[in-house]
Amino acid sequence: MIHLPGRLNDEIHGLSERLLDLLFPTRCVNCRKPGGALCAECFASIRYLRPPFCSRCSHPLPTAKAVCPECRAHPRTITQIRAAAWHEGAMREAIHALKYNHRRDVVVPLANVLAPLVAQFDAPIDFLTSVPLHADRERARGYNQAELLAEQTARAVRSTYARVLERTRATADQIGLNAHERRKNVQDAFHAIGNSMAGKNIALIDDVCTTGATLDACAAALFANGARGVYGLTVARAR
Repeated sequence: MIHLPGRLNDEIHGLSERLLDLLFPTRCVNCRKPGGALCAECFASIRYLRPPFCSRCSHPLPTAKAVCPECRAHPRTITQIRAAAWHEGAMREAIHALKYNHRRDVVVPLANVLAPLVAQFDAPIDFLTSVPLHADRERARGYNQAELLAEQTARAVRSTYARVLERTRATADQIGLNAHERRKNVQDAFHAIGNSMAGKNIALIDDVCTTGATLDACAAALFANGARGVYGLTVARAR
């Protein structure tokens, strides 16, 4: 085996990566055009959530600063939930590619969507964390997409990421479940680890919010371990 000097080895590695980019250019996860994980045109097509929406969970409402029927009927544990954009079009394709097609390169543009919202909560955020996958699912996928999003968002806003939650049992897929079934499915499924959250305001990151049941269950675990406020933040909101 030939051992090359470190600098030369790095240069050869960089050259090989550039050659691979030329031969197999990165394609947009939505339109498939070469040039990046999410091209400028598709990124510009993302439809962001705009007020008025529920002051607790960001569900669209006709009146600003109101609380939606779901939050009134089932008061949430979590302090507040915000979602950046609608789960449709290029945004849906980007999240799907990240979760199921191993396109980790899409994390950067998605974190750029999330980052501006971190400063818009009612309290300053002390650190970011993420909704955990069960260990078996994370091993099968190779990573936790919510953790990747949280880490990159923390870098973008010059904050800190801390892994302070674990999923204590495997849960059924939430897809196809109604709001009541979703709450029951994830109830007591999370546990907070460590003692660094006492009195802290925490931004809790996930990819998609549908009813907010998973975020709420995570928030209950964080509050049980001393958190002062838990602010859910997702890239997208499903209708």
